[in-house]
Amino acid sequence: MLIVVKELLYAVRTLFTTNKDRVVLLGLVLIAAMISVSELAVAKIFTKIIGHEKSMDTTKLVILIVGFFLFFGVTKAGHFLQRVYKVRFFEKAFKESSTDVTAAKENWRWSLAFELTNILSTCTQLGVIILFFAYLSWQFAVVNILVVLAIFQVYGALFSHQLDAQRGFVIARRNKELITNAVRIGTRVKSGEIGVLISGIAMLILLGVLIYLSYIDGISTSNTIVLFFGLKMQNSNFSNISTALMRFARARTNSE
Repeated sequence: MLIVVKELLYAVRTLFTTNKDRVVLLGLVLIAAMISVSELAVAKIFTKIIGHEKSMDTTKLVILIVGFFLFFGVTKAGHFLQRVYKVRFFEKAFKESSTDVTAAKENWRWSLAFELTNILSTCTQLGVIILFFAYLSWQFAVVNILVVLAIFQVYGALFSHQLDAQRGFVIARRNKELITNAVRIGTRVKSGEIGVLISGIAMLILLGVLIYLSYIDGISTSNTIVLFFGLKMQNSNFSNISTALMRFARARTNSE
């Protein structure tokens, strides 16, 4: 796991050389976290509307419905604006950089920047989800944190292996050694999919814990539903991180 942190920090320092650019990068990552909170808030409001629509006061019901659509709209708009602004931000940051690179390595720097922000944003979303889980059920949150740490340990090992493999491909290309696309692409895809499989197994374990806590009345029905949606979001984030880390390893070695 430490090697992942080390490589991400290296990419931040080399791609975004000014403090201003790093602050903007942090802002983009925090916006992603806010989007994650909004999505979970949407799920919470939706379950409250469905669970109490018949017994709830009309005024309160209208307020919740308006809030639901407002949160939903903000979530989608924020997601769109963040992705569009990223391109302009990268262009400006690279122009301000004093580093001279070839056209080929410039393309890989763009790939590296996209994967960097993708991974940082997704990891921030994971942090927000973990905190949200703790708010809903501290018992479930403790189990979830242990599972998350275990997953990142596996991802760290897969990432380290992928860095070595991709550096080997770069050296082979320089030496004009033939390596088939099936090997080059297959190595990256296989590692990413192993990570996805691991996160899927972890989700099944967490679902079992969630069902058990709900069965013994450790979690309310509405919170169980929200936690279920949160688990799906968390699993999606892990799948994204797994494949993004492998693409990051490829871009990192080719941009050296």
